[in-house]
Amino acid sequence: MRLCYLGGEERRRYLQDAASPGVRVECLTDFTASATRPETIESLYDEALLAPWTVEACIEAERRGYDAVLTGCVGDPGVDAAREQVQIPVIGPGQAAFHTAAMLGYSFAVLSPLDSTVRPTWALIRHVGLGERCVAVRSVNCSVMALRAGGSETLEKLLSVARRCLEEDGADSLVLACASMSHVFGDALAAALPAPVVNAVRVSVRMAEMLVGSGLTHSKIAYPRPASAAGPTLERVVGRE
Repeated sequence: MRLCYLGGEERRRYLQDAASPGVRVECLTDFTASATRPETIESLYDEALLAPWTVEACIEAERRGYDAVLTGCVGDPGVDAAREQVQIPVIGPGQAAFHTAAMLGYSFAVLSPLDSTVRPTWALIRHVGLGERCVAVRSVNCSVMALRAGGSETLEKLLSVARRCLEEDGADSLVLACASMSHVFGDALAAALPAPVVNAVRVSVRMAEMLVGSGLTHSKIAYPRPASAAGPTLERVVGRE
């Protein structure tokens, strides 16, 4: 099984270590899209910039014969649009993580990097139908670059927010709503806390394995190929609007 990860080499190696034997996780290292790819995603504007790049990369991954695509941002920008364009599974780590958390208990809370990412995270949770299961989305007030840098002070800040989610919000599982947070701190947080900590990066690779291994992909009833991508519609051909 070959999985395409839309991210950097360091995180690709992390995903490869998390993958099952016989599964290869690769990146599109020699692919240049026409769309711009932001360095970090910390706002709806950043998500809007990343979405076209994600769609282009998913199309290229399918063309190269990959079995599934793992996108690189827990906000899942471009995931729904990419599913309209390709047949192979496109895994949004946010959607995969939230649904996993919903299976682990009655309620979950989410750690999000900044105040600017809290509302978009809530919007995604509601979009995937889990608004009633989420009891809180709390900002940890750390930029994505600070999370990538790691450090004991940042870990203590994450632990403090996570404990508030468990003790004050009544969560019985936690989701790390940032790929950098999951990659750098996911294992340490899981070891230090009494509740399940859903690492969106790790979960996404296992979700891809499950779908490919089960012969499943997203529904083309839910995600039909757009008429604009398939050529002129019948109405336009016969001169109708």
